[in-house]
Amino acid sequence: MLKKYHLSFILLSISSTLLAQLIPNLGGQRTGISTLTFLKEDVSPRSIAMAGATTTLKGDAYAAHWNPAGLTEISNHSFAASTRMYPASIIHSFFAANLKLSETDVFAFTINNFNLSNQEIRTEFQPGGIGQKFIANNFALAATYAKALTYKFSMGLTIRYINERMDVYSAHAVAADLGFIYKTDFKDLRFGVFLQNFGPNSRASGSYVSTNFANKGFAPDAFSLPNVFKLGASIVPFKKNNHSITTAIELHQPSDNAANIRIGLEYSFMEMFFARTGYWLNFNTYVVPTFGAGVKSNLKFGTLYFTYAFATARTFIGTNHSLGIEFILNKPNQSNDIKE
Repeated sequence: MLKKYHLSFILLSISSTLLAQLIPNLGGQRTGISTLTFLKEDVSPRSIAMAGATTTLKGDAYAAHWNPAGLTEISNHSFAASTRMYPASIIHSFFAANLKLSETDVFAFTINNFNLSNQEIRTEFQPGGIGQKFIANNFALAATYAKALTYKFSMGLTIRYINERMDVYSAHAVAADLGFIYKTDFKDLRFGVFLQNFGPNSRASGSYVSTNFANKGFAPDAFSLPNVFKLGASIVPFKKNNHSITTAIELHQPSDNAANIRIGLEYSFMEMFFARTGYWLNFNTYVVPTFGAGVKSNLKFGTLYFTYAFATARTFIGTNHSLGIEFILNKPNQSNDIKE
């Protein structure tokens, strides 16, 4: 038995190496050419736990972020909130309110806030700080409309306003997301496409004159938004009694880096308890699999979900944790009360 595990590990290592050769680091030289990169960061603990391979999954209250087309599968009005905690007191928060207009139409309102906390002001002669701090914060406000065109095909559109503030400098931008999901009748096989953060370049405004050794103003350049093209598929290969497994694979093509592949897996027991994991291919920041878990609780007025995820990066980002909560209201005349 031990030999079989060793053989499986060797085969997995070889296949990962071969796949890395098939997907060269083309585009890696574009790293750092985009601004407002917090828009690419995941906000859903479920998605984080599955390495971001969630474009085609059945929609939840976070779907406006990872593919608005999935919102059409939410049964009723819903709300979601999450917090992702990075080192250096960096907090990434997200809130979503989804309104079910009809069986085929959903409107969503989301807030995405990336708070870098108050940063120390440093100079060439005082690298440890001058005793003063400045505000650094990124903020995005978005409205989403999703519609099921047929029972198999749905789409969603998001329009987003973005604001960045770094001390006396500030930037404003507008971006759009567009997503599609196509469902089949074979083991819930799905295909999806998601175009994220498409919009004009953003330029910071403001001027700053330091001290007598730096008396020349600085004019920031304009930079593009972090566009991402996502193409994915998912399937439920195993479903029996109270157990089910969902697998997903996804290609991410960002405008400011090389293409990478995400692989995710979700195990469900009685649709009440969930265990998740994921992995990146051709993505040097994260080389350790992601993990997460979730639990569902049926209440009198709706359904409550608690989710958790963590990911470990080999850069200064380090290990980061994410906590989330979702609440889906019951439909009229529907109750989750347990009957004898």
